[in-house]
Amino acid sequence: MILIKNARLSNEKIVDILIEDDKIKSIEENIKANDMITINAKNMYVLPMMIELNANLRDNKLNKKNIDELERRAIKSGFSTVVLSTNIDDKNELELLADDLKKRKLDFILSIKGLNKESKLNNISILTKAGAKVIQENSDITSNQLRRISQYALMKSIPLFIFAQNRELNENGVVNEDEVSFELGLPGISKVGEISEVAKVSAMSEYYKIKTLFQTISTQKSIDILQNVKKEYSEVYIEVSLHHLLKNSSLCKNFNTFAKINPPLRGEKQQKLLIDSLKEGKIDTLTSLYSPQSITRKDVSFDEASFGIDFIEEFLPLAYTNLIDSGIISMENFIKLSIKNPAKILDIEPNSIEVGKKANLIIFDPNYETICQNKQSLYFHDKIKGRIITTILKGEMV
Repeated sequence: MILIKNARLSNEKIVDILIEDDKIKSIEENIKANDMITINAKNMYVLPMMIELNANLRDNKLNKKNIDELERRAIKSGFSTVVLSTNIDDKNELELLADDLKKRKLDFILSIKGLNKESKLNNISILTKAGAKVIQENSDITSNQLRRISQYALMKSIPLFIFAQNRELNENGVVNEDEVSFELGLPGISKVGEISEVAKVSAMSEYYKIKTLFQTISTQKSIDILQNVKKEYSEVYIEVSLHHLLKNSSLCKNFNTFAKINPPLRGEKQQKLLIDSLKEGKIDTLTSLYSPQSITRKDVSFDEASFGIDFIEEFLPLAYTNLIDSGIISMENFIKLSIKNPAKILDIEPNSIEVGKKANLIIFDPNYETICQNKQSLYFHDKIKGRIITTILKGEMV
């Protein structure tokens, strides 16, 4: 058994939490400790573990080493559940992967592409029977392909995750289309490429009644379009990465390839508008956009560098520092964005601190302060408050 004393919950209430086996057995004041592991969480938050809907393996390569890395780092960062993107289009291969993932501590939700490697429709019905729970696809496939994928999502009652981009419109764009791209002499990625695709897919989602997550939305206009759709059909959801809330395209100056992510960091005005949308409750979920790339893929010229960011451990501390402690959102709102809404999208039970629920908990010290010294980080030299002290997954300290 594990007893957490003086736990500060997201609603600021102070309680003791008793864990037995993999469940929360009791939540009271002044629980007595007798022959059990006792953790004093005085002045610390005890929070439910989070859910990540948008994680990718290192270099987008599916192998045991990369899955091990994602599992280890996700648990350390306070995530109990991660949607794992795959390009698998073979039933037997997917079944083998699903069987392996069931043996792991982290709860993996398998995602498949709507189209196979030959850009033809996947056998979605068979792949969902083999373990896939989510369909992910780019928006700029043919309208007929998108329609058929949407119909499969409806038939199988699984969510469709859409990355809204128009690759033909963006040509070889590598950075946001603004004064920074002009200054660097690099081809830009226009906001209209996202906005037009959001308008197209959201209309189809509303028409066919598809539960749709629009991933890593980066423009206010896209959010406005989706908010209008929500008035008629509520099952469209808006995901924004923490980076697009906290940083902007100025970080790409001096050809900083570590700031090359997709969608690109937008201008300062867009960044502020995204923060306003967060304050107004127009964003449904946040992502770390975990997509690590090996140094050989980043330490090259900007136009040749891979899109991606090696970031997950700092997700909670940075959210606390810049969003919660600064008063932009409350801790309760953060729980909704990082746990309740993602669970709703996946149709799974959310982690929560209630008697009888799974003991998936984070002990978070908000008083710790450090200065980021990682020169490859977007947050180099930033002051960061808070750190995860302990993670308890399925009743075990990990």
